[in-house]
Amino acid sequence: MEILKCEEVRKVYGSGSGQVVALDHIDLSVEKGEFTAIVGASGSGKSTLLHIIGSVDKPTEGRVLVGGKDISTLTPRQAAVFRRRKVGLVYQFYNLIPTLTIRKNILMPLTLDKRKPDPEYFDKIVRSLGIEEKLEALPGQLSGGQQQRAAIARSLIYRPALLLADEPTGNLDRRNGREVVDMLKLSNRNLDQTILLITHDEAVALEADRIIMLEDGRIVDDRRQRG
Repeated sequence: MEILKCEEVRKVYGSGSGQVVALDHIDLSVEKGEFTAIVGASGSGKSTLLHIIGSVDKPTEGRVLVGGKDISTLTPRQAAVFRRRKVGLVYQFYNLIPTLTIRKNILMPLTLDKRKPDPEYFDKIVRSLGIEEKLEALPGQLSGGQQQRAAIARSLIYRPALLLADEPTGNLDRRNGREVVDMLKLSNRNLDQTILLITHDEAVALEADRIIMLEDGRIVDDRRQRG
């Protein structure tokens, strides 16, 4: 089942002699349950593509469909709701609210929608990520790796169509970075979570099922590791 489709996506910043083409006619299809890494040098368009797929930004041309819905046409308010309900975002920095417990941080997307969590699914997430004993702690009482696990749990709580991870290991040492990648793989396998991971780390990219390489805003390589 196709969960994501980019059709001729182009993103241009500026105009005239100062114009920069960040994405140049990107065509991309991702199936439900895939774990895909997007790699490329700085300035290749990786983050721009992720932001457009996550409805943080809009393409200059082309369409982006998530679950068959064209998100390119969403208003800012609609885009905010879409991100909260359909896209899990994991960044290099954890963006946890320091005055709230880990439990409340994880449940925040549901709280904003005034929805009650599914206790069984919540327990499954926190057990899978190994933070079930940290739920009443504040973020500052956790290690960097544990905070990133909490951020991943928060991104999964709404059962998003896509989990978008932008350099999630970039702020961690190698051991904690390894653990976070293992957690992403676990959510992909145990929760059938579709993941798009941006990374500059080749070792991290090799953990994905599929690697897409961007160069100057274009896809120059798209290969599957297995399957």
